[in-house]
Amino acid sequence: MTSTIQTEAVVASPSVFFATHTPLAIQRSRIDGRSFNNAGETVTEEDVRDDFLNRQTSTKTLLMPVVGESGSGKSHLIRWVRERIHASDDRKIIYLEKSKTSLRHVIESLLDGIEDEEIAQIRKDIRQVTGSFDATSLARRLIMQLSVALADLGKESVSGKKRQLVGPRGVSLLLQDPLLQEQMLESGKFIPQFAQHFLSDRESEVERPPRFSLEDLPLSPEAITGDMAAPTRQIFGILMSRPELQGLTVELLNEHLDKAVREISTLGGGRLLGAMQKVREIYARQGKEIILLVEDFALIQGVQGELLDAITETSEREGRRVLAPMRTLMALTSGYFHDLPETAATRISASTGGFVYNLDIVLEEGKTGTEELASFVARYLNAARVGRTALEGTSNGSVPNKCEDCPVRSICHDSFGVSAQGYGLYPFNRSALTRVVHSLAPKENPFSFTPRNILSNGVIPILNDAYSAIEKGAFPSAFFQDNYKGVKGITRSLPNSVSEEIDARDPLNAKRRRTALEFWADSPTQLSNLEQGIREAFSLPALDSLTEKPISTPKGEAAASEPDTPITPPPRADESPVLRRKIQVVEDWAADGSRLTSEEANNIRTVISRSVLYREDWLTPPVKPVGLTEADKSGWNLKNVKSSQVSIEDASAEAMNAGAAIVLKRNPATGEFFKSLIRIYADADGIRAQDILRLASMAEHYRPAMRGRVVRSLERADEDLIVGLRVSLLGAALAGQVVPGMPIEALYAAAFDKGQEWQRPDSSCRTELWMTRLDNHMQHRAGLVDTLLNSLGLGQGVGTVHVIDATRAMPLLQKAAEKWDLSALELPKWAKSAAAPLRAGWEPLLRGQFHELKTLLDEIRERFPRASGPGDRLVQQVSIAMQMAKAEGITGPQGPELETRAAAMADADWGSLSALERDLSRVATDLYGEQVESILAVVAPIRSPHLRAMYDYLKVADSLLDTALAAARLQTENAVSDAAEQLAGLLEEWKQAADGARTDAEAGE
Repeated sequence: MTSTIQTEAVVASPSVFFATHTPLAIQRSRIDGRSFNNAGETVTEEDVRDDFLNRQTSTKTLLMPVVGESGSGKSHLIRWVRERIHASDDRKIIYLEKSKTSLRHVIESLLDGIEDEEIAQIRKDIRQVTGSFDATSLARRLIMQLSVALADLGKESVSGKKRQLVGPRGVSLLLQDPLLQEQMLESGKFIPQFAQHFLSDRESEVERPPRFSLEDLPLSPEAITGDMAAPTRQIFGILMSRPELQGLTVELLNEHLDKAVREISTLGGGRLLGAMQKVREIYARQGKEIILLVEDFALIQGVQGELLDAITETSEREGRRVLAPMRTLMALTSGYFHDLPETAATRISASTGGFVYNLDIVLEEGKTGTEELASFVARYLNAARVGRTALEGTSNGSVPNKCEDCPVRSICHDSFGVSAQGYGLYPFNRSALTRVVHSLAPKENPFSFTPRNILSNGVIPILNDAYSAIEKGAFPSAFFQDNYKGVKGITRSLPNSVSEEIDARDPLNAKRRRTALEFWADSPTQLSNLEQGIREAFSLPALDSLTEKPISTPKGEAAASEPDTPITPPPRADESPVLRRKIQVVEDWAADGSRLTSEEANNIRTVISRSVLYREDWLTPPVKPVGLTEADKSGWNLKNVKSSQVSIEDASAEAMNAGAAIVLKRNPATGEFFKSLIRIYADADGIRAQDILRLASMAEHYRPAMRGRVVRSLERADEDLIVGLRVSLLGAALAGQVVPGMPIEALYAAAFDKGQEWQRPDSSCRTELWMTRLDNHMQHRAGLVDTLLNSLGLGQGVGTVHVIDATRAMPLLQKAAEKWDLSALELPKWAKSAAAPLRAGWEPLLRGQFHELKTLLDEIRERFPRASGPGDRLVQQVSIAMQMAKAEGITGPQGPELETRAAAMADADWGSLSALERDLSRVATDLYGEQVESILAVVAPIRSPHLRAMYDYLKVADSLLDTALAAARLQTENAVSDAAEQLAGLLEEWKQAADGARTDAEAGE
């Protein structure tokens, strides 16, 4: 196949060349300065040849350019003209092939057939120069020669901002820096490619750039090093900071490349110009006209300037012909034409009458050129079928038609179509070819038709792929699907509804069938069968109850088709323009691969998000339902739904968020589903039943994800609830309601109690810090418990919770009760206020309360030892003693106070002292090594409310008895009365008994 389908005209043999030659679409475009109009008179190859050979000019020189973008067929036209110029004795034909780019080959071709001493020396010098360099050394030499050329430029020789760049301290310094030179010598840069082609002919179809570009400048920031000389660093910095100077630098390099090449190749000083003049003189004497055919003028750099001067110099001087007439037909790109020297552009305009031949072909929107495209490709397809050997064996230029003896010709031509010349288009058809052209065209010019591009990137790879893929029943293959796609706004996309139906009816072949319908059936508006021949060739079975899609073009007739415009389903009568626009946006997203705009994406996300929330019944496990507003604030957005919640492939501001709860990929079914969602959002009709079912299924499926996200956002996950329950237990302990180790039922009751009825009657024996923290906790406890109830209970609607899910709550509570400390926990926001009094300084708080109780008990026991008997009897005895003292007038001023304190002790439970004593004894006095839970179990319980009153009473009684005893002794000594003596004895006896009991108690300890 590759021996007959050649992308380079010069490679093919004459037989293959003419067998595959398709008349080119050529325009005769008028020159406008250094550019030309893209529109003009359409001409044929014969017109170009005749104009080239017969146009008369006053100078007897003709410079006729053939312009067009790379691959447009310029060299093909040059080759065709050469093949159609008959040999004669009065012509010398010089043909410069684009594949033979070496300077040696160019010079030898130009000087071929001339025997002259001066010319022989030039040949010798060129051979010596090109033989003494390799590509690397030549590239370095070129850089240095460019540096010299720019350093020698005076500021007066240039204008404008270029003056900053020339001279010995300008751009020349960059070309001398070793590191910057290495950047210019990197693979893919202009200089090394130029050097390679300068020394040897081109070995591949890859074209080198014709000139320097911005990418060739060594201006990467990494290039600055400490070794860079200061002047070099200065010009480097100027160029880095001023982009306009970078473009001027590129211009300078391109302008002086020829001079650098001439100096290296010893062609300086006008040697080539002189040699070409001598060649023309010799042929003039022989009466010959020189025909110069140049396939790519840009590739003969280094000699372009002098060559242009030589080939445009007038043949006559003083009325006498001294130089041979010269006709030059040269191919050059449109961009290169714009960059021609002013003198060359002027001479071209003068010699051609102000015209160029333009090969930039455009397929117009009305499919003008479709038949030309079919004819062009069909010739290559036929040549590939016939084969090179058979083509070269034909005579009279006739080309066999392989289709004539094909056993499936009839069905093949009916299904795939046939060109006007009778060549079958299999495996293409007109629709497929047109779409391939658009797929390969530049985005900025989607109607551009470039023959080389079509052959090298379209026809050849598709045929190579199809050869095996069709045999395996796998065409259109994944290769075809990946490399050839529709162009939005140019080619119609297969309606998404058709794609969805294909997925449902033929899932095994869905991708292939979609591609076949899009390319070979021009995207029908309804699902239909491909023509029989295409179905059978591509192994796509017919679908039941469908008609065939007529897609072939009658033999030899032009395709009649409407412009390629996107297919939009007929609008519903009840749909507003806004709704229709939104539906089309979704269609473009699903069918064309366009981006889903933010408005439509948000509509879709909103409907899905709300559906998921509405589906949640908050019963598994039971919790208080979350309303719309609370859900929107708690992580499940319902208004401005973000892609982190509902991710849609290729939606605006979307990168397929990996953490999204819901991820929706682009496919036909999803596209139709989205259309229904858009209608739901707009409260419009036309919603499909299957889409309602899918929405309900999605809502059910993603309900747990929504619930989980809300729970996480509200910090209601199990780990958060465990922390909240622990905070509640610690607060209850601070209030004396629970202690570590209590039955789970008691803990359960306290954990969900807001504490509104709780009292701490033993506040008199609590530290000030304990009571302050208890008050602070109780201020926030109701909110804490409400959150726990809402998270673990069930209410009516969004009302008060009246049932707690004990099955779920009990395990969490047990986990919470494992430790009675918050120091190592991360608190949910809703628990922080209630937890603040229970966190920092928690252990010091417990230790302080322990010491408070221990000290108070010790003070009481110092005055009321364990062996003293019942406390109420003590109060009674003290009361009797005080009455006797009062009768004797020796009670002192504290008597009334003692009576008051005794009255306060009426209900005191003196037995609670033993319980407190027993509890305190369970932990070490210094608390060394004791766990928080052990200390809390001792200090948290509610103690007797009279502990502080007991201490105060004993303290006053002790002081008063001491005073009364001293007074009684004094009266006894003075023998005031028998009663005083009796009282003194009683007081002494009671005092001794009390001291003795204390001693016994201390000994017992």
